[in-house]
Amino acid sequence: RFGAGRVVAEALRRIDPAVVSRYPEVSPETLLKPALLARFRPAGVGAGQLFLGHGSFNLIERVIHKLLQADGMLGVGPQFTEVPSEFQEAGGAYEAFPLDENGYRLPLARLEAALSGRPVSLVYVDNPSNPLGLVHGRDELERLARACERRGAVLLIDEAWGDYLDDAESAIHMVARHTNVAVVRSFSKALGLAGERVGYMFLAEPLARYYRQVDIPFEPSVVGATLARAVLDEPGLLPEIRSEAARAKAWIAAAFTSAGMTVLPTHPGVAIMAVESPSGDVVGDLRRRGVKVLPGSSFTRTHPGWDDSRCRVRVVERDLVEPLCERIAGR
Repeated sequence: RFGAGRVVAEALRRIDPAVVSRYPEVSPETLLKPALLARFRPAGVGAGQLFLGHGSFNLIERVIHKLLQADGMLGVGPQFTEVPSEFQEAGGAYEAFPLDENGYRLPLARLEAALSGRPVSLVYVDNPSNPLGLVHGRDELERLARACERRGAVLLIDEAWGDYLDDAESAIHMVARHTNVAVVRSFSKALGLAGERVGYMFLAEPLARYYRQVDIPFEPSVVGATLARAVLDEPGLLPEIRSEAARAKAWIAAAFTSAGMTVLPTHPGVAIMAVESPSGDVVGDLRRRGVKVLPGSSFTRTHPGWDDSRCRVRVVERDLVEPLCERIAGR
């Protein structure tokens, strides 16, 4: 996506095809871990707390199925639905607490009350939020981490869309201050490697101590790790991607507003947003204009009030922005 494509194309040309036929001499850990630690420089966090996987969801699955007892899970709706559904498949119970409609803030008081009244092994927050592209503040997350810590629950923060934000905003920097924080991230969004399935996770040391027993070697693939390292090493790539995404989002959001639709609260730089239509069927309205979106009803599991009067929209790259805006306008 955005500027990552040219870097990936060049890195692919340099890969020796023979590397896929043997176990890697240079392991994915050697390729990626030093670069990720150098990128974030999280105080008090070492390589033993950083784990790699075939995408961030692969790592979340392993946490759910191998690290935790699946009893209760709390979430904040609307949110990425596959994590709650995976927890339920593991035998656990999921309860979502809607984001406060006034500013769409985390419902901290309600989460704290729920934590005190039932067995909870996991609290799940996607930040930036999917579908809103909204960002929850560090103070809110710190308060929630402390509440989880008091009750022996893990706070799992999913930063799949986090590359659109400054690295200093990542919850990775919370890991050393708590015993119960897990942060997962992905190369699939801003960095353009969705098909290669490259993810990573930072764990608080007590969690890392247990996770090392179930960690899997040789993940991700050597090709995926090589491409991930290439995008990490490209000077200026992330600022370019962030700048382009913010410009495109502003243009697209303005087109929705001009068309009489409402863009729900969102961060200006994150390349997704949610849109609401007074017609009650924004999905149908946009489909008739040739615009493909993710229906709001896809998020009903995490927020029963969401239906197809709302939808999630991905921000497209530069060549597609103007055609998309024309379709939104009905031209």
